[in-house]
Amino acid sequence: MNLKNRTLSIFDILGPIMVGPSSNHTGGAVRIGNFARMILGEEPKEIKLSFYNSLAETYRGHMTDRAVVAGLLGIKLDDSKIKEALTLANNKKIDIQIYTQTMSNKNPNTIDITLKSASHSFKINSISIGGGEIIITDIDEFKVNFNGSQDMILLIIEENNSNIISQMQDILSEKITSIETIQGNSRYLICIYLDSPVDKSKFELIMNIKGINFIRPITSLYSYKLRNSVPLFTSIKEMLTIAKDYNECLPQVVIKYESQRSGLTEKEIKSMIKKIWHAMKEEIIQGLTMNNELVGGLMSGKDSKLVYEAVNKNKLLYGNAFSLAIARAIACGEVNASMGKIVAAPTAGAVGVIPAVILTTAEELQSKERDIVDALLVAAGIGVVIAYTLPLSGAMGGCQSEIGVASSMAAAAAVQMAGGGSEQIVNAMALALKNLSGLVCDTVAGPVEVPCIKRNVIGVVNAMAVTNMALVGIQSVIPPDEVISAMRNIQILMPMELKDTMLGGLGITETAIRLKKEWLQKINKC
Repeated sequence: MNLKNRTLSIFDILGPIMVGPSSNHTGGAVRIGNFARMILGEEPKEIKLSFYNSLAETYRGHMTDRAVVAGLLGIKLDDSKIKEALTLANNKKIDIQIYTQTMSNKNPNTIDITLKSASHSFKINSISIGGGEIIITDIDEFKVNFNGSQDMILLIIEENNSNIISQMQDILSEKITSIETIQGNSRYLICIYLDSPVDKSKFELIMNIKGINFIRPITSLYSYKLRNSVPLFTSIKEMLTIAKDYNECLPQVVIKYESQRSGLTEKEIKSMIKKIWHAMKEEIIQGLTMNNELVGGLMSGKDSKLVYEAVNKNKLLYGNAFSLAIARAIACGEVNASMGKIVAAPTAGAVGVIPAVILTTAEELQSKERDIVDALLVAAGIGVVIAYTLPLSGAMGGCQSEIGVASSMAAAAAVQMAGGGSEQIVNAMALALKNLSGLVCDTVAGPVEVPCIKRNVIGVVNAMAVTNMALVGIQSVIPPDEVISAMRNIQILMPMELKDTMLGGLGITETAIRLKKEWLQKINKC
């Protein structure tokens, strides 16, 4: 998979706001279902899902089956009804079949879907590539590369008829940004990319064009659509060069990046960042104050409260800020594991690192909201650069790809809040990232609970440590971009058994095997 062949938004990294427990296997799966529903054009009667490798082992714990079905029912990724999707489908008498294959040469995040409705059937192949991002790779015999970020019209015709395309151009005129023709076995798929969704009256005109066997409007899954496919930067070096050449701080460079990519104004970007920050604070509050029943039940869901209560009674070592950050990181993880609403930052598995570090740092520094917004912009910019080189997915590269990346983003954000310069910010990122290089993803039983929630704490502690290192001028001997490349190398060398398959590490301990058996028995009764 070519990670450079896309133009990331900062909101792909700080987001989505979603229902847990996995941005990759839950959030991305919902989006895949949403996209597939648009292709089918109506409610499915039959759904066949195929999961491979990592997903074949973890789909139950990550609620991937429910997530895809939820998307196919039109449910969005921040809707609590996701957890009820299988029941809702059963009530509608939709036939659902699930197939798994553990040893496969397919991408471990592949989801193949076969759909039948009252009038159509399709086979749709897809990949959830991490952090909620998706790629649709096949629609029947057509090889495609759709990521859900653009408005489109898809039509299937028997012959490559230029007259049909000409009529489409006459009707849609200036709305068309580009047209792509994909040849199948004996048919053609025409992809008409638009700058905004087509209105009902024009679509009715298109429906009357002779020779079109199938037509579907596809609307963007995102509020931050792709407007310019040439990214402003894809490396730390390029980011710093722009800051230096234009005498701008890193938050402003990141705003410039997103404005060029999505066409959003600075005001719109900051407003969206504020929404994300408020959602982060809400997940911390929920974790510390509400009863959070974890999906897997491997832990009580009350660990964050234990730490928080001890902090309030001054029972813990190393200062209250340190312990508060720990409590907050666990709180976010517990909300995520209970299928609560969270912010994937950059993934749901790493949900607690950035909120815990930023809130605790903000209290220490008495930061204003505008300072927090700038910090989150820096974190997002750092995350974007990393994601251009390596996948943010435990199934693709171990937990270093999630907790490790989140920790580096949090460290960069904290240095920004403390008034550090651009060089200090990127050195904090590099120090944090290499400290967690090689961190495996050895999930126990399937749910995103053990050791995921407690590993968020390690990401927090690491970020706080390197923040102070960077602020006193300690640098990474290995330049930041090379550190990122090194982590990609480790991802590639890491064995499949340590990439969220439950086939190695903690996942194959005696206790883990027992917990998995108990978990599967529990799920089968539901």
